[in-house]
Amino acid sequence: MIKKSDMKRIKAVRLLILDVDGVMTDGRIIYDDAGREEKNFDVQDGHGIKLLMRAGVDVALLTSRESGVVRHRASNLGISIVYQGYKEKLQAFNDILGKKALRAEEVAVMGDDLVDLPVMKRAGFSIAVKNAVPEVKKMARYVTRSEGGRGAVREAVELILKAQGKWAGVLEYYMK
Repeated sequence: MIKKSDMKRIKAVRLLILDVDGVMTDGRIIYDDAGREEKNFDVQDGHGIKLLMRAGVDVALLTSRESGVVRHRASNLGISIVYQGYKEKLQAFNDILGKKALRAEEVAVMGDDLVDLPVMKRAGFSIAVKNAVPEVKKMARYVTRSEGGRGAVREAVELILKAQGKWAGVLEYYMK
């Protein structure tokens, strides 16, 4: 159940910042014999991201690792704000706020591990995936029922769209 104070926070969200490994993926990294990295992404998470952006809420990726796979996925989804290789995520968070002319209260952050704590603490609304480490779950205002890479992003997207009164419009588009 979402608290009334959290509903107010969710309604203010104009940008969702997602960690990648463990949030958009299940956290596993696969290397082939040539050393190429592979990741598995959930198609419903991806569709949810597109729905959120069409509804006027921007999406950014903020990850401590660097990966060509992430650049490709971001491009595929139309995500233009991509910060990779940031072990100190707060620096990137502040840069994003400046570039988008947003206040921290207008940002939701979704994470799974300790490196996400500083930005989760600063954001207006923080979300942890079901399989996040305990410290991240404790910090989060919402913990998903789904695990990272298994529908957690879609769940968060629907939460935001429903709280903002935009879900009916999403459904209407598909019910024509």
